[in-house]
Amino acid sequence: MRLAVLGAGEMGTTHANAYALIGRKEPVEIAGIVSRTATKARRLAKQVHAPWFTDPQKILRDESIDAIDVTVPSGVHRTLVVSALSRGKHVFCETPIALTLRDADAMIDAARSNRRIFLVAQVMRFVSDYQRAHNEVGSGSLGKPRIVVARRLARPYWSAKRPRPFRIYGEPIVELSIHDFGVANWIFGRPLSVLAHGVSGSSGVTEHALVAVEYRGGGRAYIEGSAMMPPGFPFTTALRVQCDAGVFDHVTQFTGGPIPKTQSVRYTERGLEKVPVRGHDPYEEECRHFVRTVLRKADAKILGPGAERDALRIALAARESIRKGREVDLPH
Repeated sequence: MRLAVLGAGEMGTTHANAYALIGRKEPVEIAGIVSRTATKARRLAKQVHAPWFTDPQKILRDESIDAIDVTVPSGVHRTLVVSALSRGKHVFCETPIALTLRDADAMIDAARSNRRIFLVAQVMRFVSDYQRAHNEVGSGSLGKPRIVVARRLARPYWSAKRPRPFRIYGEPIVELSIHDFGVANWIFGRPLSVLAHGVSGSSGVTEHALVAVEYRGGGRAYIEGSAMMPPGFPFTTALRVQCDAGVFDHVTQFTGGPIPKTQSVRYTERGLEKVPVRGHDPYEEECRHFVRTVLRKADAKILGPGAERDALRIALAARESIRKGREVDLPH
């Protein structure tokens, strides 16, 4: 299959390099790198030995290209994704899928009407420790899941010199916490209601939020997301799944070295047990899954857009809950 990457920023670079590695074993060729900035496009294209472009239409009109990977800002996903799907191309889209449900639905509808594969890069489903947590719950060995607690804590990733245009990238409650909303849904299913509290920063948007999500069957998720941690605080992610017969607990801290500090443990009636988890590159794995899905070797449901839409629903409802100061229902 011939695949082009739209976007040559951090995530576009990550995905392009992943496809270059995957191409050693799978029949995938990088057919183009596209960026508005010629310098970025040229630099990344040179790394992966591919042609480069600044006009995405050249890629979209090329009938020899089977698929595209969209890593541009979320606020402009809809136009490129719908255009690609309507031209018969399969699409892998970076998360958040969109900043509105209307845009998300337009992309999902375009995939359905054109009978093309449309997956969303829900990377946490390929993070080893999160996969282990999901599998432990799914096996029933810890009993019925009752409570999920997740954290994603970061320093501000913008500054006065490098402002973040939230209207096209999404504010932190969407851009960061959507990953943990997706994990909670992965464990419990579809959410019923959201109650959130938040603190606004100098950016004018909510930079630190606590979000409580209720699920059918009584499950509860408590998600803390922040982009206002102080200087020196390491980027930290954590997940605790409390079940009837035990607890799975995981923490990762990115302390500046090439390998983050990570630990997963299990608490049961037998006491504390360390859970050894063999790591891998989750970005490479999600890209490989897309390739294998297009080649009819993998299950599209694992990264289906419906799951990402449900996570976006929570993020938007949390924002509404903070603004209105009340719980927000999520009707089916």
